[in-house]
Amino acid sequence: MRLAIALVMAVAVLAPAAPGAAPAVRPPSEPPRPLLVPLTPSGPQAPASSPGQTSPPSKVPVVRIDWRTDLAAALAEAARTGRPVLIYFHADWCQPCRLMDGATFVNRAVAAYIGQHFVPVKVDDTRETSAVSKKYEVRIYPSLLLLSAAGEPLHMVLFPRTAAELYPILQKMTALPPLIDAQKRAPEDLEANFRLGEAWAGLDHFRRAEPHLARVVQMDPRNERGRLVQARLMLAVVPLEDGDSAQAIKNLRQFIEEFKDSPQAPTALYAVGAILMQDGKLQEARRVFEDVRTRFPRDAKAYEADKAIDAIDARLPVLRGSGAAATEGGKAGAAENKSESRRGDKPAP
Repeated sequence: MRLAIALVMAVAVLAPAAPGAAPAVRPPSEPPRPLLVPLTPSGPQAPASSPGQTSPPSKVPVVRIDWRTDLAAALAEAARTGRPVLIYFHADWCQPCRLMDGATFVNRAVAAYIGQHFVPVKVDDTRETSAVSKKYEVRIYPSLLLLSAAGEPLHMVLFPRTAAELYPILQKMTALPPLIDAQKRAPEDLEANFRLGEAWAGLDHFRRAEPHLARVVQMDPRNERGRLVQARLMLAVVPLEDGDSAQAIKNLRQFIEEFKDSPQAPTALYAVGAILMQDGKLQEARRVFEDVRTRFPRDAKAYEADKAIDAIDARLPVLRGSGAAATEGGKAGAAENKSESRRGDKPAP
């Protein structure tokens, strides 16, 4: 099951890798050092052509992406236009890349959005790893890399995505460079720091969000401008980027205690349950979701907690059955080993 933790103001979205075909990986000659490895985001559906329409009408022309192949020329174009560069790393032997080429990138909404907001570049690694791929240490195909107009790497999207999954990610990527520029122009502006921290967190770059959100906490210590609580909630989940879910849960519980009357308290408690669920601690997660329903029965998170509980209840019998089978198997194995031991047989190496 895919369960996202949606914190306030596009804070954090946590989910397993995108469903469908697995990514293709070129065997590395040395241990890879990923440039930017975000958690996998998910989001709303890409806009449909018209209400109720599920497939494009035959008379509507197909929108194709004008992929550039020269990165240097693309960066020069980006400098002139102010649009960021979007690099698509692919290879003909990569089956997920074919799915992206044949479905995601021919989607009219996705193709039009990329053409309007980015300078798109396609890097072909079919025959050998290109210099561009080596520079950015690309090992997984397909991958998408966002560069600022100045050529700074900002965000990498790993694994194949459907049009509905990719479209909201593209929107977040488009919003990022202007927010970076705004914060550079006004480094002590509370709103500029908050918006940039929020944008980084929305793309799961919690560590890059952290200094801006910490600055917001310093500038709005009494929540007089309404940003303290939201910034604190995003800061609570920063340890997730390092895989430290225990610290994130501790931070969230502290947030709930400190801001128990805040509208964000249900979201924080729900996030605790979602993290536990992702860690496979289903019984603990279920108790937390029950707590969400009990403490915040009128909040939207109570409805989401209901759905999470249903998902857990559907999984627990299966897991219990597997556990019981494993236990019986373990008992049988132990008895057999004991019998073999009595006969004096040496254990297999």
